[in-house]
Amino acid sequence: MSKNIKLATPFLFYFLLALSLQAAPLKTLSLDFTRELTENDKTEHIIGTLHYDAKKARVVVEVTKPLKQIMVVKDKVLEIYYPEEKQAFRFISEGRIPLPFVESIIQTTQAEYGLTAIGYTLDKHDVAEEVLYTYWKPPEKAKEQLGTIILGMRDDKLISAEVKNPKGHIIGRSLYQNHSKIGTNYIPMKVTSNTYGAKSEVLKFEKIVYSNPQVNAETPNPILNFTIPESVKVKVVKW
Repeated sequence: MSKNIKLATPFLFYFLLALSLQAAPLKTLSLDFTRELTENDKTEHIIGTLHYDAKKARVVVEVTKPLKQIMVVKDKVLEIYYPEEKQAFRFISEGRIPLPFVESIIQTTQAEYGLTAIGYTLDKHDVAEEVLYTYWKPPEKAKEQLGTIILGMRDDKLISAEVKNPKGHIIGRSLYQNHSKIGTNYIPMKVTSNTYGAKSEVLKFEKIVYSNPQVNAETPNPILNFTIPESVKVKVVKW
């Protein structure tokens, strides 16, 4: 079980990945992705496709390698189904599900990258070398668990995100590159991220590369309506 769950390990700061969307009203979006994760001197590669239904705010991720799995995210629930093993898990979180494949899509349909929607407030901003930095404070009720988030913008493109813990230490940093213009906005097709430990050591390095964006397909992929088969027993885990 631990090996399977590892593929869906949440990372708080990835929800800041700003995938900008088509100027026309978004209905559906699909993106191919490759994910490289290095942790404990081991590197794994994940390949798949992400599908997003904007009206339902529902994301379905099809992973094809290294093993087949389907992840469904809606609100505070993450479901993972392994079709070959006929195994299923349902993770129920106290907060939103901060998966890199998920929040990167959902947040872009909301103002301020979704930060205000989850209680963050703009504290201050400054400009350095043509980059606009905005500093966001966590909600008062969560200040003992969450710290400041700093976004970097240049030419209407999100180029960096930094997350600190309540003590002010950096726990995550992401860089957004190779933006591709779709409509009037931009998609960073390459995202690299580091997760840091208590001594500022790198605990995890992750690189995600997106490709082949498909917006508002005339015939939406039926995977958007996927549900775990009723014949499969679902193990429930609370975060």
